[in-house]
Amino acid sequence: MSRPAGKRRGRGTASGGDVPVALHPTAIISPSAAIGPGVTVGPYAVIGDHVSIGEGSSVGSHVIIDGWTEVGRGCRIFSHAVLGTEPQDLKFQGEKSSLVIGDHAVIREFSTIHRGTAGGGGKTVIGNHALIMASTHVAHDCILGDGAILATGAGLGGHVVIEESAVIGGLVGVHQFCRIGKYALVGGCSAVRQDVVPFSKVSGDGPKLYGLNAVGLRRHNYPEETIRSLRKAYRLLFQSGLNTSQAVARIQEEIWDCVEVQHLVQFIKTSERGVAR
Repeated sequence: MSRPAGKRRGRGTASGGDVPVALHPTAIISPSAAIGPGVTVGPYAVIGDHVSIGEGSSVGSHVIIDGWTEVGRGCRIFSHAVLGTEPQDLKFQGEKSSLVIGDHAVIREFSTIHRGTAGGGGKTVIGNHALIMASTHVAHDCILGDGAILATGAGLGGHVVIEESAVIGGLVGVHQFCRIGKYALVGGCSAVRQDVVPFSKVSGDGPKLYGLNAVGLRRHNYPEETIRSLRKAYRLLFQSGLNTSQAVARIQEEIWDCVEVQHLVQFIKTSERGVAR
């Protein structure tokens, strides 16, 4: 059902009272959709029955948001993005599943993000302040941490986990069930078939580990002491000739007081696909 032209009062309230929403007259918005205060919806957008859109978010022209999709506050969704539609999984049988998008996420043109499946926990999650660039694909049951970035043309298979502030370069393909550790940087056009350890730089068809993402860590204000500890851990794990158990034992003896090093070791211990080296 198309909403009337002009502005409509929001369902919530803001500090100055009700904040009007701006819904284009050509947009098709289900009467049961929950549209928060200050939301704008552009021409020819389609908003489905079970969708909720948080305060101050904007939805561009020709966007489709379907299924049990929750969009957080202050999000920006650009034209022709398709969110919350059925997953491309042959095991999917029409079960109820959801897509949850955090606050202040940015989803650019022609991106597609599918909701989850019963076999994968039933939920796809995009974290706060995530940036999903144009023409990217996030498959069913993926989880993206806060501040994660997918560059143009990146594609994630189902069940991929990307931790906070990781950066996935343009045209990267990530295999199902892989994990990308926090603050990792994956170079453009890479093919990721194994887990990428936190704080690392990787690139290529494999891909290959190229050491610590020190530049990214400094940009996020990590202290030099932490960077030195992580660099030592990397040398022990990947350059010393020690096996993983021996390297971890040395790390626990020498630099175990660093929380980031502990996260790195735990990530490797829990890897099911192996890690890029």
